[in-house]
Amino acid sequence: MFSEKQYYMYMVEILQVIQYVQTATFNLMFHYWWLFLFIGLIFATPALWLSYAQAYYKKNNVYILIELHVPREVKRSPRAMEQVFTAIYGVKNNWANFEEKWWQGEVPLWFSCEVVSFGGEIHFYMHIPKKHRNMVEAALYSHYPDIEITEAEDYITRLPPTMRELDARGYNIFGNELILDRTKGSAFPIRTYEDFEEQVEEKQLDPVADILETLVKIKPQEHLWVQIIIRPLVDASLVAWKKEGDETIKEMKEKVGRRPVQTAFGEMVMIDRSPGELEIMKAVDRKFERPAFQTIIRYLYISPKELFNSNFGQRGVFTAFNQYMSQSLNEFKHNVKAWTRSSFWYWPYFFPQRRSFARKEHIYVNYRGRRMYGETTTSALFDIKFFHFGFAARTWGQMVLNTTELATIYHIPTFAVLTGPLVRRVEARKVGPPAGLAIYGKEGEEKKLPGMK
Repeated sequence: MFSEKQYYMYMVEILQVIQYVQTATFNLMFHYWWLFLFIGLIFATPALWLSYAQAYYKKNNVYILIELHVPREVKRSPRAMEQVFTAIYGVKNNWANFEEKWWQGEVPLWFSCEVVSFGGEIHFYMHIPKKHRNMVEAALYSHYPDIEITEAEDYITRLPPTMRELDARGYNIFGNELILDRTKGSAFPIRTYEDFEEQVEEKQLDPVADILETLVKIKPQEHLWVQIIIRPLVDASLVAWKKEGDETIKEMKEKVGRRPVQTAFGEMVMIDRSPGELEIMKAVDRKFERPAFQTIIRYLYISPKELFNSNFGQRGVFTAFNQYMSQSLNEFKHNVKAWTRSSFWYWPYFFPQRRSFARKEHIYVNYRGRRMYGETTTSALFDIKFFHFGFAARTWGQMVLNTTELATIYHIPTFAVLTGPLVRRVEARKVGPPAGLAIYGKEGEEKKLPGMK
Protein backbone atom coordinates (compact mmCIF):
# COMPACT_ATOMS: atom_id res chain seq x y z
CA MET A 1 0.00 0.00 0.00
CA PHE A 2 1.17 3.51 -0.82
CA SER A 3 1.35 6.09 1.89
CA GLU A 4 -0.42 9.36 1.36
CA LYS A 5 2.89 11.16 0.79
CA GLN A 6 4.05 8.60 -1.82
CA TYR A 7 0.70 8.76 -3.61
CA TYR A 8 0.95 12.56 -3.75
CA MET A 9 4.51 12.39 -5.17
CA TYR A 10 3.45 9.92 -7.87
CA MET A 11 0.55 12.15 -8.93
CA VAL A 12 2.86 15.17 -9.15
CA GLU A 13 5.27 13.22 -11.36
CA ILE A 14 2.44 12.07 -13.66
CA LEU A 15 1.16 15.63 -14.03
CA GLN A 16 4.67 16.85 -14.80
CA VAL A 17 5.03 14.22 -17.55
CA ILE A 18 1.67 15.23 -19.05
CA GLN A 19 2.66 18.90 -18.94
CA TYR A 20 6.01 18.10 -20.58
CA VAL A 21 4.34 16.16 -23.39
CA GLN A 22 1.84 19.00 -23.98
CA THR A 23 4.63 21.58 -24.08
CA ALA A 24 6.77 19.47 -26.43
CA THR A 25 3.82 18.85 -28.75
CA PHE A 26 2.99 22.57 -28.83
CA ASN A 27 6.60 23.54 -29.58
CA LEU A 28 6.80 20.90 -32.32
CA MET A 29 3.62 22.11 -33.95
CA PHE A 30 4.56 25.78 -33.56
CA HIS A 31 8.08 25.48 -35.03
CA TYR A 32 7.50 22.73 -37.58
CA TRP A 33 3.95 23.45 -38.74
CA TRP A 34 5.21 23.76 -42.30
CA LEU A 35 6.45 20.15 -42.20
CA PHE A 36 3.00 18.82 -41.20
CA LEU A 37 1.39 20.99 -43.88
CA PHE A 38 3.83 19.63 -46.46
CA ILE A 39 3.12 16.02 -45.47
CA GLY A 40 -0.64 16.68 -45.58
CA LEU A 41 -0.35 18.18 -49.07
CA ILE A 42 1.63 15.17 -50.27
CA PHE A 43 -1.23 12.88 -49.32
CA ALA A 44 -4.00 15.28 -50.41
CA THR A 45 -2.61 16.44 -53.76
CA PRO A 46 -3.34 13.23 -55.74
CA ALA A 47 -6.97 13.17 -54.59
CA LEU A 48 -7.39 16.89 -55.32
CA TRP A 49 -5.86 16.55 -58.77
CA LEU A 50 -7.99 13.51 -59.57
CA SER A 51 -11.13 15.38 -58.53
CA TYR A 52 -10.14 18.32 -60.73
CA ALA A 53 -9.55 16.02 -63.72
CA GLN A 54 -12.85 14.22 -63.12
CA ALA A 55 -14.78 17.49 -62.84
CA TYR A 56 -13.15 18.68 -66.09
CA TYR A 57 -14.11 15.41 -67.82
CA LYS A 58 -17.69 15.74 -66.61
CA LYS A 59 -17.90 19.38 -67.71
CA ASN A 60 -16.68 18.54 -71.21
CA ASN A 61 -19.26 15.82 -71.72
CA VAL A 62 -22.21 17.79 -73.04
CA TYR A 63 -25.65 16.61 -71.94
CA ILE A 64 -28.92 17.15 -73.78
CA LEU A 65 -32.57 16.70 -72.84
CA ILE A 66 -34.78 14.62 -75.13
CA GLU A 67 -38.54 14.37 -74.80
CA LEU A 68 -40.39 11.11 -75.43
CA HIS A 69 -43.74 11.81 -77.09
CA VAL A 70 -46.01 8.89 -76.25
CA PRO A 71 -48.11 7.29 -79.00
CA ARG A 72 -51.88 7.07 -78.51
CA GLU A 73 -51.73 3.30 -78.03
CA VAL A 74 -48.73 1.33 -76.79
CA LYS A 75 -49.04 -2.45 -76.83
CA ARG A 76 -45.49 -3.04 -75.57
CA SER A 77 -45.07 -4.11 -71.96
CA PRO A 78 -42.41 -2.60 -69.65
CA ARG A 79 -40.18 -5.44 -70.85
CA ALA A 80 -39.42 -3.27 -73.89
CA MET A 81 -38.06 -0.53 -71.62
CA GLU A 82 -35.93 -3.11 -69.83
CA GLN A 83 -34.19 -3.76 -73.14
CA VAL A 84 -33.56 -0.01 -73.47
CA PHE A 85 -31.91 0.07 -70.05
CA THR A 86 -29.86 -2.98 -71.00
CA ALA A 87 -28.64 -1.09 -74.08
CA ILE A 88 -27.74 1.91 -71.91
CA TYR A 89 -25.77 -0.38 -69.62
CA GLY A 90 -23.93 -1.63 -72.69
CA VAL A 91 -22.31 1.78 -73.29
CA LYS A 92 -20.92 2.01 -69.75
CA ASN A 93 -17.53 3.63 -69.64
CA ASN A 94 -14.67 3.82 -67.18
CA TRP A 95 -10.95 4.49 -67.22
CA ALA A 96 -8.81 1.66 -68.59
CA ASN A 97 -5.27 2.96 -68.08
CA PHE A 98 -3.20 5.53 -66.19
CA GLU A 99 -3.77 8.31 -68.72
CA GLU A 100 -7.55 7.91 -68.78
CA LYS A 101 -7.76 7.93 -64.98
CA TRP A 102 -5.21 10.56 -63.89
CA TRP A 103 -4.98 12.85 -66.93
CA GLN A 104 -8.37 12.62 -68.65
CA GLY A 105 -10.25 12.01 -65.37
CA GLU A 106 -12.70 9.57 -66.95
CA VAL A 107 -15.59 8.49 -64.73
CA PRO A 108 -18.74 6.48 -65.55
CA LEU A 109 -21.34 8.80 -67.07
CA TRP A 110 -24.87 8.80 -65.80
CA PHE A 111 -28.32 9.22 -67.30
CA SER A 112 -31.49 10.76 -65.90
CA CYS A 113 -34.99 9.45 -66.64
CA GLU A 114 -37.58 12.08 -65.75
CA VAL A 115 -41.36 12.37 -65.66
CA VAL A 116 -42.71 15.81 -64.81
CA SER A 117 -46.06 17.49 -64.47
CA PHE A 118 -46.71 21.15 -65.25
CA GLY A 119 -50.10 21.83 -63.72
CA GLY A 120 -51.29 18.31 -64.56
CA GLU A 121 -49.75 18.06 -68.06
CA ILE A 122 -47.32 15.14 -68.00
CA HIS A 123 -44.09 14.90 -70.00
CA PHE A 124 -41.47 12.17 -70.27
CA TYR A 125 -37.81 13.20 -70.61
CA MET A 126 -34.35 11.67 -70.63
CA HIS A 127 -31.22 13.68 -69.82
CA ILE A 128 -28.36 11.93 -71.61
CA PRO A 129 -24.76 12.51 -72.81
CA LYS A 130 -24.92 14.02 -76.27
CA LYS A 131 -22.40 11.54 -77.66
CA HIS A 132 -24.76 8.68 -76.74
CA ARG A 133 -27.88 10.27 -78.22
CA ASN A 134 -27.99 8.10 -81.36
CA MET A 135 -27.55 4.93 -79.34
CA VAL A 136 -30.35 5.82 -76.91
CA GLU A 137 -32.69 6.85 -79.73
CA ALA A 138 -31.91 3.66 -81.65
CA ALA A 139 -32.76 1.56 -78.59
CA LEU A 140 -36.02 3.45 -78.04
CA TYR A 141 -37.08 3.29 -81.71
CA SER A 142 -36.31 -0.42 -81.94
CA HIS A 143 -38.66 -1.27 -79.06
CA TYR A 144 -41.20 1.56 -79.49
CA PRO A 145 -41.50 2.08 -83.29
CA ASP A 146 -44.30 4.66 -83.00
CA ILE A 147 -42.60 6.88 -80.44
CA GLU A 148 -41.55 10.41 -81.37
CA ILE A 149 -38.30 11.80 -79.91
CA THR A 150 -37.31 15.45 -79.98
CA GLU A 151 -34.60 17.51 -78.35
CA ALA A 152 -36.24 19.76 -75.77
CA GLU A 153 -35.37 22.94 -73.94
CA ASP A 154 -34.57 22.11 -70.35
CA TYR A 155 -37.75 22.58 -68.32
CA ILE A 156 -35.84 23.59 -65.19
CA THR A 157 -35.29 27.00 -66.82
CA ARG A 158 -39.01 27.72 -66.31
CA LEU A 159 -38.22 28.50 -62.67
CA PRO A 160 -35.50 30.64 -61.07
CA PRO A 161 -32.04 29.06 -60.60
CA THR A 162 -31.83 29.54 -56.82
CA MET A 163 -34.10 28.82 -53.89
CA ARG A 164 -33.90 32.44 -52.73
CA GLU A 165 -35.26 33.71 -56.05
CA LEU A 166 -37.93 31.03 -56.02
CA ASP A 167 -38.95 32.05 -52.51
CA ALA A 168 -38.98 35.73 -53.52
CA ARG A 169 -41.47 34.89 -56.30
CA GLY A 170 -43.85 33.40 -53.76
CA TYR A 171 -43.14 29.67 -54.24
CA ASN A 172 -42.55 26.96 -51.66
CA ILE A 173 -41.20 23.46 -52.24
CA PHE A 174 -41.11 20.03 -50.71
CA GLY A 175 -38.33 17.79 -51.91
CA ASN A 176 -36.99 14.41 -51.00
CA GLU A 177 -35.16 11.30 -52.17
CA LEU A 178 -36.44 7.75 -51.88
CA ILE A 179 -34.32 4.89 -50.57
CA LEU A 180 -34.79 1.17 -50.18
CA ASP A 181 -35.47 -0.21 -46.71
CA ARG A 182 -32.11 0.06 -44.95
CA THR A 183 -32.74 -3.04 -42.85
CA LYS A 184 -32.76 -5.10 -46.07
CA GLY A 185 -30.49 -3.10 -48.35
CA SER A 186 -30.35 -3.16 -52.14
CA ALA A 187 -30.00 -6.94 -52.40
CA PHE A 188 -33.74 -7.48 -51.96
CA PRO A 189 -35.80 -6.38 -55.00
CA ILE A 190 -39.06 -4.46 -55.13
CA ARG A 191 -42.13 -5.84 -56.91
CA THR A 192 -41.55 -5.61 -60.63
CA TYR A 193 -43.77 -5.40 -63.70
CA GLU A 194 -43.65 -9.19 -63.93
CA ASP A 195 -45.78 -9.31 -60.77
CA PHE A 196 -48.34 -6.96 -62.35
CA GLU A 197 -48.78 -8.92 -65.57
CA GLU A 198 -51.84 -11.13 -66.04
CA GLN A 199 -52.60 -13.72 -68.67
CA VAL A 200 -55.97 -12.16 -69.50
CA GLU A 201 -55.49 -8.92 -71.43
CA GLU A 202 -58.41 -7.17 -69.73
CA LYS A 203 -56.72 -7.65 -66.37
CA GLN A 204 -53.37 -6.21 -67.37
CA LEU A 205 -52.09 -3.57 -64.99
CA ASP A 206 -49.50 -0.92 -65.70
CA PRO A 207 -47.31 -0.26 -62.62
CA VAL A 208 -46.68 3.34 -63.71
CA ALA A 209 -50.40 4.21 -63.52
CA ASP A 210 -50.38 5.34 -59.87
CA ILE A 211 -47.47 7.72 -60.44
CA LEU A 212 -49.19 9.29 -63.45
CA GLU A 213 -52.43 9.68 -61.49
CA THR A 214 -50.50 11.51 -58.78
CA LEU A 215 -48.82 13.79 -61.31
CA VAL A 216 -52.09 14.69 -62.99
CA LYS A 217 -53.83 15.68 -59.75
CA ILE A 218 -51.92 18.91 -59.17
CA LYS A 219 -53.36 22.37 -59.82
CA PRO A 220 -52.45 24.44 -62.90
CA GLN A 221 -50.02 26.65 -60.94
CA GLU A 222 -48.14 23.73 -59.40
CA HIS A 223 -45.18 21.64 -60.55
CA LEU A 224 -44.25 18.06 -59.68
CA TRP A 225 -40.90 16.78 -60.95
CA VAL A 226 -39.47 13.29 -60.58
CA GLN A 227 -36.00 12.26 -61.72
CA ILE A 228 -34.43 8.79 -61.64
CA ILE A 229 -30.67 9.15 -62.04
CA ILE A 230 -28.80 5.99 -63.02
CA ARG A 231 -25.12 5.15 -63.38
CA PRO A 232 -23.94 1.69 -64.53
CA LEU A 233 -22.04 -0.35 -61.97
CA VAL A 234 -18.45 -0.88 -63.11
CA ASP A 235 -15.20 -2.25 -61.70
CA ALA A 236 -14.97 -1.93 -57.91
CA SER A 237 -18.63 -1.02 -57.42
CA LEU A 238 -19.68 -3.98 -59.55
CA VAL A 239 -17.44 -6.36 -57.60
CA ALA A 240 -18.82 -5.04 -54.29
CA TRP A 241 -22.38 -5.46 -55.60
CA LYS A 242 -21.84 -9.08 -56.60
CA LYS A 243 -20.16 -9.76 -53.27
CA GLU A 244 -23.19 -8.36 -51.46
CA GLY A 245 -25.43 -10.67 -53.44
CA ASP A 246 -23.33 -13.75 -52.65
CA GLU A 247 -23.23 -12.89 -48.95
CA THR A 248 -26.98 -12.23 -48.82
CA ILE A 249 -27.88 -15.55 -50.42
CA LYS A 250 -25.37 -17.38 -48.23
CA GLU A 251 -26.82 -15.77 -45.11
CA MET A 252 -30.36 -16.70 -46.14
CA LYS A 253 -29.31 -20.33 -46.66
CA GLU A 254 -27.60 -20.51 -43.27
CA LYS A 255 -30.53 -18.98 -41.38
CA VAL A 256 -33.06 -21.55 -42.56
CA GLY A 257 -32.86 -25.04 -41.03
CA ARG A 258 -35.07 -28.10 -40.80
CA ARG A 259 -38.18 -27.53 -38.71
CA PRO A 260 -41.60 -29.16 -38.23
CA VAL A 261 -44.58 -27.76 -40.18
CA GLN A 262 -48.21 -28.91 -39.96
CA THR A 263 -49.84 -29.74 -43.30
CA ALA A 264 -53.46 -29.08 -44.27
CA PHE A 265 -54.30 -32.65 -43.23
CA GLY A 266 -52.91 -32.15 -39.73
CA GLU A 267 -49.71 -34.12 -40.32
CA MET A 268 -46.36 -32.90 -39.07
CA VAL A 269 -43.57 -32.94 -41.64
CA MET A 270 -39.98 -31.71 -41.58
CA ILE A 271 -39.05 -29.13 -44.20
CA ASP A 272 -35.93 -27.13 -44.98
CA ARG A 273 -37.64 -24.03 -46.33
CA SER A 274 -41.17 -22.82 -46.82
CA PRO A 275 -42.43 -21.98 -50.34
CA GLY A 276 -42.31 -18.27 -49.41
CA GLU A 277 -38.67 -18.48 -48.36
CA LEU A 278 -37.78 -20.23 -51.60
CA GLU A 279 -39.50 -17.48 -53.61
CA ILE A 280 -37.54 -14.81 -51.72
CA MET A 281 -34.26 -16.56 -52.47
CA LYS A 282 -35.20 -16.88 -56.14
CA ALA A 283 -36.15 -13.17 -56.30
CA VAL A 284 -32.82 -12.12 -54.77
CA ASP A 285 -30.93 -14.43 -57.13
CA ARG A 286 -32.80 -12.98 -60.15
CA LYS A 287 -31.90 -9.45 -59.13
CA PHE A 288 -28.19 -10.23 -59.45
CA GLU A 289 -28.60 -11.90 -62.83
CA ARG A 290 -29.40 -8.64 -64.62
CA PRO A 291 -27.36 -5.47 -65.24
CA ALA A 292 -27.53 -3.04 -62.34
CA PHE A 293 -27.23 0.72 -61.83
CA GLN A 294 -26.46 3.00 -58.93
CA THR A 295 -29.75 4.87 -58.64
CA ILE A 296 -31.14 8.02 -57.04
CA ILE A 297 -34.86 8.78 -57.03
CA ARG A 298 -35.36 12.49 -56.33
CA TYR A 299 -38.51 14.57 -56.59
CA LEU A 300 -39.73 18.15 -56.07
CA TYR A 301 -43.21 19.48 -55.41
CA ILE A 302 -43.25 23.22 -56.21
CA SER A 303 -46.29 25.37 -55.54
CA PRO A 304 -47.34 28.96 -54.84
CA LYS A 305 -47.33 29.46 -51.08
CA GLU A 306 -51.08 30.05 -50.92
CA LEU A 307 -51.73 26.66 -52.61
CA PHE A 308 -48.90 24.71 -51.00
CA ASN A 309 -49.99 21.34 -49.61
CA SER A 310 -47.20 19.81 -47.54
CA ASN A 311 -49.17 16.61 -47.05
CA PHE A 312 -49.41 16.07 -50.81
CA GLY A 313 -45.72 16.86 -51.25
CA GLN A 314 -44.65 14.48 -48.51
CA ARG A 315 -46.97 11.59 -49.26
CA GLY A 316 -48.09 11.90 -52.90
CA VAL A 317 -45.06 10.57 -54.77
CA PHE A 318 -44.04 8.37 -51.85
CA THR A 319 -47.41 6.60 -51.82
CA ALA A 320 -47.35 6.12 -55.60
CA PHE A 321 -43.91 4.51 -55.49
CA ASN A 322 -44.89 2.21 -52.67
CA GLN A 323 -47.23 0.22 -54.88
CA TYR A 324 -44.01 -1.67 -55.59
CA MET A 325 -43.59 -2.68 -51.95
CA SER A 326 -43.54 -6.26 -50.76
CA GLN A 327 -43.45 -7.18 -47.09
CA SER A 328 -41.26 -10.17 -47.84
CA LEU A 329 -38.95 -8.40 -50.30
CA ASN A 330 -38.37 -4.63 -50.26
CA GLU A 331 -39.99 -1.21 -50.33
CA PHE A 332 -39.13 2.47 -50.72
CA LYS A 333 -38.66 4.68 -47.68
CA HIS A 334 -38.29 8.42 -47.11
CA ASN A 335 -34.70 9.60 -46.92
CA VAL A 336 -35.14 11.77 -43.83
CA LYS A 337 -31.54 13.00 -44.17
CA ALA A 338 -32.38 14.64 -47.48
CA TRP A 339 -35.97 15.82 -47.20
CA THR A 340 -36.90 19.45 -46.63
CA ARG A 341 -38.79 19.00 -43.36
CA SER A 342 -37.26 20.39 -40.18
CA SER A 343 -38.51 21.30 -36.72
CA PHE A 344 -37.46 21.59 -33.08
CA TRP A 345 -38.19 17.87 -32.70
CA TYR A 346 -35.48 16.83 -35.17
CA TRP A 347 -31.77 16.78 -34.39
CA PRO A 348 -29.95 19.14 -33.87
CA TYR A 349 -33.14 20.85 -32.62
CA PHE A 350 -32.14 24.52 -33.09
CA PHE A 351 -32.72 26.97 -35.98
CA PRO A 352 -35.45 24.81 -37.62
CA GLN A 353 -36.49 27.43 -40.21
CA ARG A 354 -32.93 28.10 -41.26
CA ARG A 355 -32.19 24.39 -41.51
CA SER A 356 -35.36 23.83 -43.53
CA PHE A 357 -34.46 26.56 -46.01
CA ALA A 358 -30.91 25.17 -46.38
CA ARG A 359 -32.34 21.73 -47.05
CA LYS A 360 -34.67 23.16 -49.71
CA GLU A 361 -31.78 24.98 -51.33
CA HIS A 362 -29.66 21.83 -51.22
CA ILE A 363 -32.14 19.51 -52.94
CA TYR A 364 -33.26 22.22 -55.40
CA VAL A 365 -29.68 22.68 -56.58
CA ASN A 366 -29.11 18.93 -56.69
CA TYR A 367 -32.23 18.38 -58.80
CA ARG A 368 -31.39 21.15 -61.26
CA GLY A 369 -27.83 19.85 -61.60
CA ARG A 370 -28.95 16.20 -61.84
CA ARG A 371 -26.43 15.53 -59.11
CA MET A 372 -25.16 12.03 -58.49
CA TYR A 373 -23.45 11.31 -55.20
CA GLY A 374 -19.76 10.58 -55.53
CA GLU A 375 -19.35 12.38 -58.84
CA THR A 376 -15.67 12.99 -58.09
CA THR A 377 -13.16 11.62 -55.60
CA THR A 378 -13.51 14.47 -53.10
CA SER A 379 -17.00 15.72 -53.95
CA ALA A 380 -18.33 14.92 -50.47
CA LEU A 381 -15.82 17.29 -48.86
CA PHE A 382 -17.12 20.32 -50.76
CA ASP A 383 -20.84 19.72 -50.45
CA ILE A 384 -21.56 20.22 -46.74
CA LYS A 385 -23.78 23.11 -45.69
CA PHE A 386 -23.52 24.00 -42.00
CA PHE A 387 -27.23 24.33 -41.35
CA HIS A 388 -28.15 21.39 -43.55
CA PHE A 389 -26.98 18.61 -41.21
CA GLY A 390 -27.95 16.09 -43.82
CA PHE A 391 -24.70 15.16 -45.51
CA ALA A 392 -25.21 11.52 -44.47
CA ALA A 393 -27.73 11.45 -47.34
CA ARG A 394 -24.78 10.89 -49.66
CA THR A 395 -24.58 7.28 -48.60
CA TRP A 396 -28.25 6.75 -47.81
CA GLY A 397 -29.74 8.26 -50.95
CA GLN A 398 -27.94 5.92 -53.32
CA MET A 399 -29.22 2.42 -54.00
CA VAL A 400 -28.80 -0.28 -56.62
CA LEU A 401 -31.64 -1.24 -58.97
CA ASN A 402 -31.41 -3.64 -61.88
CA THR A 403 -32.89 -3.18 -65.34
CA THR A 404 -36.15 -4.95 -64.43
CA GLU A 405 -36.76 -2.69 -61.43
CA LEU A 406 -35.92 0.44 -63.44
CA ALA A 407 -38.27 -0.58 -66.26
CA THR A 408 -41.00 -1.06 -63.67
CA ILE A 409 -40.80 2.47 -62.28
CA TYR A 410 -40.00 4.24 -65.58
CA HIS A 411 -41.38 3.13 -68.94
CA ILE A 412 -43.60 4.34 -71.74
CA PRO A 413 -47.20 3.93 -70.45
CA THR A 414 -49.15 1.11 -72.03
CA PHE A 415 -52.70 1.25 -73.40
CA ALA A 416 -53.89 0.32 -69.88
CA VAL A 417 -53.32 3.92 -68.74
CA LEU A 418 -53.69 5.81 -72.02
CA THR A 419 -57.47 5.56 -71.92
CA GLY A 420 -57.59 8.72 -69.81
CA PRO A 421 -56.18 12.18 -70.55
CA LEU A 422 -53.05 11.68 -68.44
CA VAL A 423 -50.19 11.99 -70.90
CA ARG A 424 -49.56 14.38 -73.74
CA ARG A 425 -49.60 11.97 -76.68
CA VAL A 426 -48.72 11.75 -80.34
CA GLU A 427 -52.12 11.94 -82.06
CA ALA A 428 -51.05 10.56 -85.45
CA ARG A 429 -48.76 7.71 -86.25
CA LYS A 430 -45.44 9.00 -87.50
CA VAL A 431 -43.15 7.42 -90.07
CA GLY A 432 -40.79 4.93 -88.42
CA PRO A 433 -37.31 5.78 -87.20
CA PRO A 434 -34.88 7.11 -89.78
CA ALA A 435 -33.26 4.33 -91.80
CA GLY A 436 -29.57 3.83 -91.16
CA LEU A 437 -29.67 5.71 -87.86
CA ALA A 438 -26.05 6.20 -86.83
CA ILE A 439 -25.29 4.77 -83.42
CA TYR A 440 -21.57 5.06 -82.87
CA GLY A 441 -19.21 7.77 -84.03
CA LYS A 442 -15.81 8.78 -82.84
CA GLU A 443 -15.39 9.44 -79.16
CA GLY A 444 -16.89 12.79 -78.25
CA GLU A 445 -18.63 13.49 -81.55
CA GLU A 446 -21.86 12.62 -83.35
CA LYS A 447 -21.69 10.61 -86.55
CA LYS A 448 -23.96 12.28 -89.10
CA LEU A 449 -25.82 10.71 -91.95
CA PRO A 450 -25.14 11.83 -95.53
CA GLY A 451 -26.95 15.05 -96.35
CA MET A 452 -27.37 16.07 -92.71
CA LYS A 453 -26.25 19.52 -91.73
